[in-house]
Amino acid sequence: MVKFRSNRLLAALLLAILMDPTGMAHAQSRPQGLRIGIFAPSDGNFSILGEQVDQGVRIFADTAPGSIVDIVDEPDNCDAESGADAASAFVEAGVDVVIGFLCMESLASALPILSSSDIPAITLGVRSELVSEDADRFGWEFYRLAPSVADESDKIAETIATQWSGKPLALIDDGTVYGRELAESVRLALETTGIKPVFVDNYRPSQEKQFPLVRRLEKSGATHIFLGGDRPDAAIIARDAAEAGLELTFMGGDALNAPDADPPLANGVFAVMLPGAETLDTAAAARAVFERTETPANGYRIPAFAAAQIALASKRSAEMADTSVAQEMSKGAFRTALGPISFAADGDRRDNPMRLMVWRDVEFVPADSQ
Repeated sequence: MVKFRSNRLLAALLLAILMDPTGMAHAQSRPQGLRIGIFAPSDGNFSILGEQVDQGVRIFADTAPGSIVDIVDEPDNCDAESGADAASAFVEAGVDVVIGFLCMESLASALPILSSSDIPAITLGVRSELVSEDADRFGWEFYRLAPSVADESDKIAETIATQWSGKPLALIDDGTVYGRELAESVRLALETTGIKPVFVDNYRPSQEKQFPLVRRLEKSGATHIFLGGDRPDAAIIARDAAEAGLELTFMGGDALNAPDADPPLANGVFAVMLPGAETLDTAAAARAVFERTETPANGYRIPAFAAAQIALASKRSAEMADTSVAQEMSKGAFRTALGPISFAADGDRRDNPMRLMVWRDVEFVPADSQ
């Protein structure tokens, strides 16, 4: 009789578990531990960037033994087909999050597929605002650690408004899509603060000398110049202005963060740019981890490390709250190697990672440290 009674109790317990979606069966079916997908280039010219992403995630995984139970790699060919194929593979593998996405085309095709399975995608490289607008419109699980296009122009306008207030301002650009749109975005942002440039002009890029432009700047009376263009042109314009005896202050955008050329960039040229993640104070602990493994910390390694930090924190919160990783990621505030990170409704970072830097001898340094 005792045996019969025990069997009846066991059967009742099993039936209750099966009928209760919040019970033990549900808890045991939920995968424990974080499963990360890495989507980055593995071939061609961009394979070195993919290697950086892979190293960043895996080195973080080594700091949290047992917490990350699987890492799935899929190659990004920077086209729509590879994005869709990889997204389907990640869904099949049951990953919790996908990190990488250095290319716009593959990100755009992967997002709907991943989001349909509630898998968040963290991009380390795509800056286009189109993807965040679509993500907000369609409810995609999109999160961006890279700056957006607007972050650059917003930081430039903020810098001009706060540090160049009252200075005769010129806005010049090289006529390219990047230069023209950046200068125009800055101009429109400044209009909202009541700041109007005394001179707006463009110049022909890739010229050996820029004295005609320098003479126009002199005639305008401008002393502070924002330049929407690349580093070689900025160096030539600054050099020619100095040779003409003008004391002008120049500032450019993230395009100035490029290898030096001939002529070299003059000391004192400012740039609003994304600083190397490995130079951030908040990355000190992560740098030490990379040093112990004798791995460089530059490129996408620290951002990938930070993305994995966010993913693991979201997974742990989801397991405790019985929610999804995407839900926790959307509302969380995370301490990472990139600093404190939280996301807006469209998936963009709430902070602006762009910084004002100044050229000193061989490198850009934070302007507030000069």
